[in-house]
Parts: sequence; structure tokens; C-alpha cells
Amino acid sequence: MASLQILSQPQAVTHFLILCLILEIASGQDNRNNLLSLNLKVSSMNKANEFAVTLTVTNNVDKCMVVKISIEDNPNIKYLSAKATYTACICTVNNYFWDIQVFANTVLQGKAEVVPAKEICPDGENIFPVTSYVETVTGEILVTPRTRCPP
Repeated sequence: MASLQILSQPQAVTHFLILCLILEIASGQDNRNNLLSLNLKVSSMNKANEFAVTLTVTNNVDKCMVVKISIEDNPNIKYLSAKATYTACICTVNNYFWDIQVFANTVLQGKAEVVPAKEICPDGENIFPVTSYVETVTGEILVTPRTRCPP
């Protein structure tokens, strides 16, 4: 009974309510940990050791955000078209593409970083305010051993 008497004091009640509010705010911000989902798909092309890479970026919140999309530098990768870095307004799902050639077994890393909105999204779009969120995804690429022609 003595432990319940402390709740009758105004300061104790105030502290208890503040604690509850802090815990509720912290649990309500869990979406910030999962703003984006990434999916990396690597498909072989017609020539040996050439691949088409597709990075799918999914926005998991109900507001658009400006995202910088790239593939991390790797000395085992040659870009057949261009080593593009994209900056886009992502409101739902967007796909990004690269054609690459790989010289050895390697790990490919896709990256999506929320950046400050600089007139990328259309006027009137509800923009998510976070500007320091990065999500990455990796995929392993195994090269085909070259076969020798018989003499």
C-alpha cells in the first residue's frame, strides 16, 4: 500500500506521465528504422561475365522522399553503359539499372541515401523530412570460368 501512496503526490504522477510519453514517442518512431527497402537483382546477359543489375527501391512511409541511388565502387566491375548515380523523388517503388562486366567473383553493393529535398519532387508533394538515412543491399556475383578451345 505504501508503494501506491507515492502516486498520490503530484510530482510522482507528473514523472510517471512524462515517462509514459517518452516511451510512447520512442515506440512511435520505429518506422524511421525502415524508411526504405532495397532489392538487388543480378541477371546474366548474353556474353560471359556480363550482367544486368536492377536495384528496386521501395518507400515504406506515406510521404515522398528524395533519394540518391548508387552502386558502390568496386575494382572488379566495369560499367558497360555508365556508372550512373541517380537522384529521384521516390513516393512508392522505383527501379534503377546498370549493365556491368565482372572480372572476378565479387560482391556488389547497392546504396540508397535519403538526401535533402532540392526541387526534385513535384511542387505540393508531402516530403518526408529525414535527411540522414542510408540503406544498403549486397549481392554476390560469381564469374564463369573461361574454357579453352582445343588445339
